[in-house]
Amino acid sequence: MRKRDAGTALATAVAWGGAAAFLICLLVRKVAPYPRWDLLACLAVSAGAVLAWWLRASGRWLPAGGATPAPPRPGPTGRRRLRWWPARRLAYVVLALTAVPLPLVMLFLSTTAATPQLAAILAHHPRISEVAIAEVHHSYLKNSRNYRYYESAVTVTVSPADRPSRGTARLKGTVQTSQLPQLGDRFAGLYAADAPGAGVILDRRAELRALLGGPAGPGDLVMLALYSLFPLSAAAAALRPRAAPHASDGIFGDGEPRMLRVRIVGPGAGNLLRRPTAPGAAKQPGPLLSPSLRLASSHGPRDLFLDRCLDPVSFADTLQGAQGRLYWTPRTEDRPEWSTPALLVLDDGRYVRGTTPIGTPPETPMGEPVSDTHPDPEPTGPVGPYALWQPHVHTPGAICFGAAFLAVVLLVTGVGYDGGVLRTACLVVAAAGPVVGVLMIGPRRTRYLRRLTS
Repeated sequence: MRKRDAGTALATAVAWGGAAAFLICLLVRKVAPYPRWDLLACLAVSAGAVLAWWLRASGRWLPAGGATPAPPRPGPTGRRRLRWWPARRLAYVVLALTAVPLPLVMLFLSTTAATPQLAAILAHHPRISEVAIAEVHHSYLKNSRNYRYYESAVTVTVSPADRPSRGTARLKGTVQTSQLPQLGDRFAGLYAADAPGAGVILDRRAELRALLGGPAGPGDLVMLALYSLFPLSAAAAALRPRAAPHASDGIFGDGEPRMLRVRIVGPGAGNLLRRPTAPGAAKQPGPLLSPSLRLASSHGPRDLFLDRCLDPVSFADTLQGAQGRLYWTPRTEDRPEWSTPALLVLDDGRYVRGTTPIGTPPETPMGEPVSDTHPDPEPTGPVGPYALWQPHVHTPGAICFGAAFLAVVLLVTGVGYDGGVLRTACLVVAAAGPVVGVLMIGPRRTRYLRRLTS
């Protein structure tokens, strides 16, 4: 077990700071010559922070005394963090998965804009001026989900005033319009004054200035803003304050609260079947293989099911032999196979949230009613440290994340800038790597827990 201390928190902040700097560099300078050293520097910062986090989380590098957690305080003094962090894990995972694509979206827009045609124009004397359509070769109507547009191959002319001593130039290019283009329609064009064979790029002036090393244009910002709605919604769900962040929330509900004096004897796993949230619902959630702590009492054993993100082996090793009181509230309509929210408060004041099976007496001890003799618990804080890195669970996911990172590095070094298959493959790996990595963790964790049930 390794504690989520200031070192790991700082490494996390630095890694996300590198990703934010990566996005800002692309917004400030959308297109630049490859390799993009500014982007590579941001990636190096994030990679170094992730490496430091992994070394601390896996226990390979800890400062002196870092492996020993601070002793718990006897009681609440001042402001204290009482939240059970694993309960919010899913919200943070969703936030991370929706925030990571933000710089990837901007990188996609940057790499697709850095075409061989643009490189040919930039190699000479690029300029932006107004051009007029002299000939329309063909037009295609393209439909998308929300809008439609015409993509037309055209020949445009550049005014002699924009080409002193060179006369009128005819340049070929493509233009996207909401209506069929007509002869004489005027657009802003980016071209090379002394290389007409490179053609012309037609777009709004702000978008063309972005191709010359300027900031991202309004079209890119609108696309980025639309996608930002997803991480902003996830952030609102993950970071919103709770009205009553107490350890016993949801434990003492309708019914007679029970208490059982217990001792932690080891790890385990079992099928958790939650109490239905809506009585009479047509479909109730099925059992979920979950980690658990084995508890012993003078009246028999009990299980405390934990959040799936916790490693029961290292968790039980840290708490081996610890004693405390287990609280839960059964209801008259409960079935023996259901589980109900439970709170384990250790004698030193720390707590563990989870669920415990209702069970059938006398096989499962029912404890005793909570009364004035045993008042409601007032824990000082959650049990820690937590197992941050589990090689038997997270290694395949880390490989997928590493492949995605390598794909991004290749993209910012200019691999496949001509729009070939290699660039497409890098974009797919960069976008799908984090998602596949997270999806691979679940089955791997299930196989690990299944070995604990035997």
